[in-house]
Amino acid sequence: MSNQNKSLSVKETIKSVESNLNAYADLLGDLLAQHALSPRQFIGMALNAVKRNDKLIEVASKNPKSLFASLLICAEYGLSPSPEMGECWLIPYGSVVQFQLGYQGILKIIYRNPNITQVTAEVVYENDDFHYTLGLNPSLHHVPTRGERGAFLAVYSAVKFRQDEPIFKVMFLDELKEFQKLSKAGNKGIMFSAKDPQYWMPKKTCVKQLCKLIPKEYDLATSMNYDNVIEGGAYTTLNDEDEVVVVEGKTVRPTHNKFAQAMLDEEVQEESISSKETPLADSGDVSPNQLSIMD
Repeated sequence: MSNQNKSLSVKETIKSVESNLNAYADLLGDLLAQHALSPRQFIGMALNAVKRNDKLIEVASKNPKSLFASLLICAEYGLSPSPEMGECWLIPYGSVVQFQLGYQGILKIIYRNPNITQVTAEVVYENDDFHYTLGLNPSLHHVPTRGERGAFLAVYSAVKFRQDEPIFKVMFLDELKEFQKLSKAGNKGIMFSAKDPQYWMPKKTCVKQLCKLIPKEYDLATSMNYDNVIEGGAYTTLNDEDEVVVVEGKTVRPTHNKFAQAMLDEEVQEESISSKETPLADSGDVSPNQLSIMD
């Protein structure tokens, strides 16, 4: 394809994405009604996110339904698709787009619980003053050393409540390594690589595990479920009724979104997209803050 034809194809794809986003304006308005985003703002951010990602444009030209399914999920949770916000990510893999929660997005959803006042995640190094106890009177003590902190030891996350005692989760290196094996990228991902010097990926993993102990409201429970399933290699797309469905291998399963009109009672086979697509980009091409938390 010549550069002129390729440029024309890109322009046509972007124009088509913009047209389809505008067609979803009413639905986006319903989804965003309880959040601080207007449909116009959301469409602008979504379009800019697509324009700046060549691989996302390529997927949008092949499989726009996968892109729009991810964007509808973003809208349902009131998350910005803009990469600068770090709330959620549209990750192109083969001919599909995978919706992934970002660290800021999870915090945003957690803070919607009026009983939660603070969420933290910290790295512990071997020379830090660190100890904790569990049982009926759990406690956690961490004083980072001011000198050489030594090697990575663990991460922990903690949540403070207005009316309840705080809770925390500690994960040591060996446990984090086991979770790393469960991700689609495995040892080839960014976790514990030079691309994540501040250990955002281990922090995210720990926060997500802590979420299992937090009383879950709708958004937190369902968004965690999405992230878990997609971490396992699934993706979302739209069926013929413009309902978001999750594709696991060749099995299409209904979602529990607020905008779903009906639930599928039986498994149906997804024929349009093979589950054996080669990714356009592996996790090594993704920035640390673009990674989702592993289940």
